[in-house]
Amino acid sequence: MQKTSKMNIRRRHSTFPLAHFPTKPGGWLVLGLLYLLGGTARAADTVELVLQLETSLTSDSNPFRFYEQTAKPDPPDQTETTTNQQFRNRDSVTGTDVRAGAIIPILSERTRLILTGSLGNRHYKNYKDLDHHLTAADATLEWAAGQIVNGHVSAGKEDRLFQYINGSLTEKDISHQKRAAADLNFKLTDEWSLNAKVDRAGLNYDLPLNQLYNFDERGRQLSGRYYSPTGSGVEIGSRLSETSFPDRNAQDIADLDKAYKESEVFLDAEWRYSSKSVTSAHLGIIKRQYDVLTERNTNLSNILWRGTYHYSPKLRLDLQLWDRPFTIVDRTVVYVLSKAMRFDAQWKYSDKSQMNFSTLLQNSDNVLVPRLASVADGAPGTSRKEKLIRIGLGGAYEFERGFRLVLDSFYEKVQRESDGVNLKQSVVKLGLEYTYENLPGSNSRMGLKRYQHSLSASDSLR
Repeated sequence: MQKTSKMNIRRRHSTFPLAHFPTKPGGWLVLGLLYLLGGTARAADTVELVLQLETSLTSDSNPFRFYEQTAKPDPPDQTETTTNQQFRNRDSVTGTDVRAGAIIPILSERTRLILTGSLGNRHYKNYKDLDHHLTAADATLEWAAGQIVNGHVSAGKEDRLFQYINGSLTEKDISHQKRAAADLNFKLTDEWSLNAKVDRAGLNYDLPLNQLYNFDERGRQLSGRYYSPTGSGVEIGSRLSETSFPDRNAQDIADLDKAYKESEVFLDAEWRYSSKSVTSAHLGIIKRQYDVLTERNTNLSNILWRGTYHYSPKLRLDLQLWDRPFTIVDRTVVYVLSKAMRFDAQWKYSDKSQMNFSTLLQNSDNVLVPRLASVADGAPGTSRKEKLIRIGLGGAYEFERGFRLVLDSFYEKVQRESDGVNLKQSVVKLGLEYTYENLPGSNSRMGLKRYQHSLSASDSLR
């Protein structure tokens, strides 16, 4: 397990001028979009532009996600007794964000360049060593050649704070994600198409303790799709991927291996039962093959079902079920098998106000490293089971054109079955948001919402 480190914390005061943004790819893209926003106003009928500003205050009851019996670090500059300090780990976080985007037609509306980016700062009241910048940038070129061939090329990067798991790490770490993809679609008939895709992804951490999870992934996919006249469709295909971990030492390789390959055969289907309801499913069988530890080769299921029902123009209901694997940053865990159910409701009370509710029930099976299985968190076998319940609530009110008050919150409880230890966390965020868009709906078309890291909408997979 990761070792807990005492935080060396000093008090400081920070301001948030735009000039202090880090000039990384996300920073240059947002600054370039702000320049484009002012320089291309005359082309407002062809170029779509969005500028979004947000300031927020967040209260987090458990920033490091400690289990109840885990010793907690002392907040700095407090005068309480040691006993009170040990359990006072709630903190408040102020945030400021600038998001921007542009859709630029090239030659035609079917060939266009989409640029989006986000810059943000987070400042903690007590755990000031966690102060950090958030940066993200994405560029996508969508293109079409006649009515038969089309595709897109995309690239993106994101820097964000490490997502803490169980209080075993109390130092600041920043993750650096990068991604790139290209796909090509051949429309054989009005009903049939052939699709090919290649992609690449990578993740790197600043903190040496986490760098054994630095990875590079390459993937390729080939599939065929059928579209019915009613809007339903089905896709059948296969995907191959190779994942390597270049910074693992001999012991890491002995515990977790240095690379693996996955091949997945999948079926995607979507059924539009009516104008109000649609259901979709992904059914996949994954064959994982390890590079060194071949005795761990296994078959995994990747199943996702979703149903959406528009009860009325103001109320939308979503239900999701899944059974799929994922990876966490825990050197005692090989991978996690998750079975879950999630329900979401979105209610548009009026033209200016809306609310959303979500709940997640998840059973996870943490497959443990064999060498550590007998001692990891007291687990007696080769796996550790956990149950998670998460409830989220949010809302927004537009009191003036472009200005919104946004509330986002969740409560989460995780129970480990091997020893009954619980993890609890509650987070409440209140924000003020301003959005400028020169054409209605541009913000939605650019997908800037993905940079907001919504609390109540998060599925909490870590």
